[in-house]
Amino acid sequence: MAVIRIGEYVDGNTATSYEDGRKCLYDIMEVVKSENVILDFTGIDYVITAFLNPVIGDLILENGEDIMKKIDIKNANLSTIEKIKMVKDGALLKREDMEE
Repeated sequence: MAVIRIGEYVDGNTATSYEDGRKCLYDIMEVVKSENVILDFTGIDYVITAFLNPVIGDLILENGEDIMKKIDIKNANLSTIEKIKMVKDGALLKREDMEE
């Protein structure tokens, strides 16, 4: 199982940049083809949806809901987990609209 450390994509303890999220998504896409991925939020205190939209939202839009079965979230605080759920739910709704 591969570990992707969110702290390697951001400066400090906040994940706020869409572009940083895109870089993270690129690396996830490279690994998730062949193995499961742990997204490790160690040291990250604050995350906004702009960062999570590519990391979670675009991942689901491009690969379908089942891709999340290959992703484990570790060391994320409650606020981050709630935002991940919100982005995931939004991506699932958007994906349903695309399939209609």
